[in-house]
Amino acid sequence: MAKIFFTSRYYKNPARSNVGKLLRYVATREGAERLPDGIDRSPSTVRQQRLISEILKSFPQSCEYEEYKTYSDEPSKSNTTNFINAVTERNDVSRLDKLVSYIAERPGVEKLGSHGLFSQTDDKIDLNEAAEEVNNNGGTVFTHIISLRREDAERLGYNNAKAWRNLIRRNVTEMAVAHNISLSNMKWYAGFHDKDHHPHIHLIVYSRDGKQGWITKKSIEDMRSLFGNDIFRNEQYKLFQAETQQRDLVKERVKGMLEDVISVFPVYEEMQVLFETLQKQLRDYTGKKVYGYLSKNIKETVNKIVAEFAKDEDVAELYAEWNKINRKKLSLYYEKKEPDIPLEDNKEFRSLKNDIIRAAIKSDTYLVDTGYSSEQRIGFLMNGVFRSFLRLFQNSYDRHADRFGKQIDRKLMSMIREKKRHTELKPSKA
Repeated sequence: MAKIFFTSRYYKNPARSNVGKLLRYVATREGAERLPDGIDRSPSTVRQQRLISEILKSFPQSCEYEEYKTYSDEPSKSNTTNFINAVTERNDVSRLDKLVSYIAERPGVEKLGSHGLFSQTDDKIDLNEAAEEVNNNGGTVFTHIISLRREDAERLGYNNAKAWRNLIRRNVTEMAVAHNISLSNMKWYAGFHDKDHHPHIHLIVYSRDGKQGWITKKSIEDMRSLFGNDIFRNEQYKLFQAETQQRDLVKERVKGMLEDVISVFPVYEEMQVLFETLQKQLRDYTGKKVYGYLSKNIKETVNKIVAEFAKDEDVAELYAEWNKINRKKLSLYYEKKEPDIPLEDNKEFRSLKNDIIRAAIKSDTYLVDTGYSSEQRIGFLMNGVFRSFLRLFQNSYDRHADRFGKQIDRKLMSMIREKKRHTELKPSKA
């Protein structure tokens, strides 16, 4: 399961209205649907059921939420409330000024004064002025939710507003870059909500200059990585140390395998047939004999050869190791349900395909007069492909681990700089 949850939305017209019934429920639910201590398993009310119908019409994608599945299995008051809360947190449900008030005043928010909003400085925030400022902004306004599991928030100290405030403040430069907003023009507000299972913050970001500001899928992933690496930096550092030791062991094994590649690579009937098919296809092909330029049917043959190559015991074992470190890297941000990507579809190993193409071209003249069979000649050529795979594997494995280490180092240095800056800002004693 992912350890950090990060969702993003944007508003090009901040003053636009949306689902009124849902907004009224959010505004009044503390008194109307306040749950007693513990989990209320009594049936949902008629009012809640009507609201669920409105939600599914307005936000049909919400039927995919885990909270909706739980509600469907057991439509209790508690499960209904959890689903409605999930919808309000992940969707555009109101005018943006109402959203600011909602973030600052809703049940569960930790207040740092008269309300729960915080920003880049410790200056007092006037809630009405902030809401009006955001609502009348002429550009794009971005809203994000950053959420942790309760056990992680408690263990790492992210169960209070100050910890979240410090997190945003020390990453504000990278945040400006991700939003394509100059640091001098960027403004943000946030509020911490201490929910039972997923403590989280709502973060609102915009530019004083209405012409600035946009985000892409990549910048959203960059922010997910930015905050995830910061929050879990100590755990990441321990994982990095373990991975460094594992990398050294793998490196020695690959080195030994490279030195031992002297026998013929095992070529079975399926690979031999595919290889001979590729030879014929390339003889008849008049274009550039590089994978990216080949026709679809020739590419399919090359992909099938890579798939056969991946069945080799040594190749399969090393590729499984590559996927292992890749899963660890991604587990911080995603709940990875999809199977590992096949070797023939992995872009990091794409150059193997050109190695196979060169081997197929070379095979017409390679060791022809030595008495070796076609199968044996292909085996010798596939040795070269195997060597290329070993080198590609090592380089890719090193890049993953090095990138991981640099992320850890950057965050540690950031913490040191922040601590030093706060020390310098402290007033000296008379």
